[in-house]
Amino acid sequence: MQIFGLSTFARTGLCAGIILLLSAPAVPAGSIAKDGTNIRSSPSLKAEVLLIVPRGYPIEVQEPSGEWTRFRDWQGNTAWVSTSLVSDVKTAVILTDRANIRTADATDATVATVAEVGEIYKVLSKKGDWVQLGYYNTGSPVGWIRHDLVFGE
Repeated sequence: MQIFGLSTFARTGLCAGIILLLSAPAVPAGSIAKDGTNIRSSPSLKAEVLLIVPRGYPIEVQEPSGEWTRFRDWQGNTAWVSTSLVSDVKTAVILTDRANIRTADATDATVATVAEVGEIYKVLSKKGDWVQLGYYNTGSPVGWIRHDLVFGE
């Protein structure tokens, strides 16, 4: 079992129960609704807990199946979570070591802040190739980032 952190899957290696997603149609984005959510190797409370993730952890739903949902995470791995712990709140995680979040949706806009890999934000809106991010708990705007620098938008 691993606690969510920087490159959790990459650092610990792929567990036997995690299936690499080879191809899939467009799927709905969502997030995890509760802090300390157990992510499992298969759809069962008896299945191995692969990691524990925070509220807001962005996912792409692959297979909603009654009480369980199979999803893909920001590192390309698939796993299972109780459907009751899946939220339709759109969130995004930073994919690069350091990413500029700007005051407007343009590369020449002032840098509002610099985000680091693994940080999670709420998605407030989208405009072309840009995503407006906000703080998860308050929804207060942080700024704009190119869509290719985040997962979950």
